[in-house]
Amino acid sequence: MPSWELIITGCGTSHGNPPIGYPAEWSQDPRDQRRRSGAILLGPEGRVVLIDTGPDLLHQLRDPDRSWDGTSYPRHCITRCDGVLLTHDHADHSHGLNDLRHLNRLMGMATIPIYGNDLHLEALVRMFPYCFGFGEEVYRTYLPTLRTIGVRDGEPFAVAGLEVVACALSHGVAGRTTGFRCGGMAYLTDLKTLPPESETQLGGLDLLVLDMLREQPHDTHLCWAEALEVIARLRPRRTVLTHMGHEVRYRAWESRMPPGVVMAYDGMRLTFTA
Repeated sequence: MPSWELIITGCGTSHGNPPIGYPAEWSQDPRDQRRRSGAILLGPEGRVVLIDTGPDLLHQLRDPDRSWDGTSYPRHCITRCDGVLLTHDHADHSHGLNDLRHLNRLMGMATIPIYGNDLHLEALVRMFPYCFGFGEEVYRTYLPTLRTIGVRDGEPFAVAGLEVVACALSHGVAGRTTGFRCGGMAYLTDLKTLPPESETQLGGLDLLVLDMLREQPHDTHLCWAEALEVIARLRPRRTVLTHMGHEVRYRAWESRMPPGVVMAYDGMRLTFTA
């Protein structure tokens, strides 16, 4: 079976980490310098699938694995996109959508499909109508070529040759989000509770990327204890914690990780079987 690579391009929260305004809480550990949540899947023959298009997307495309020196040409930059998996329409997961327009140019204006729940896709079109062919004619000269494709929970679909299954997640009082299972890997961010019907779709995972905001409980995200409960139920071989707040310092927390569980950092590369 083909092997794919996952790059964690952002494992931070909606405010970015560490946040400004709290100098006493500033971390100089580069693993605590977290961009807004996102990931890139790299497949055979140069295929590229994005998970979310947050406001840091330009930087994530330019320097996905945080290896760029900041001056020379970024050799690992992303210049293609065969599809986007949208977890939900919140700003920290969708407001970099306009940055796809440069990929459109590099791809000869080839269309980029965006897959997600219909409600989230409809919100995306309302926020960025010109990206989907709506609005004033003057904007059409440099129009990003995007199209939305609604997916049904639990029904497999293909993106760039990768079989994907969408899973409904509860974001607590913030509504629903969508997790995605891609072969032996699942990406579950921005969740408070995992519905039973989705849990049945997530057995036998090799790699789980899982939301874990902080130690204290939160209304819309898994806290440390809740994340451990999800891991204990799903029993993946490997788990990577993401969407971590600035309170979660890498150096202080890494010794707390149980076997098979690690903390994400921007630029982390992992392989999985599709």
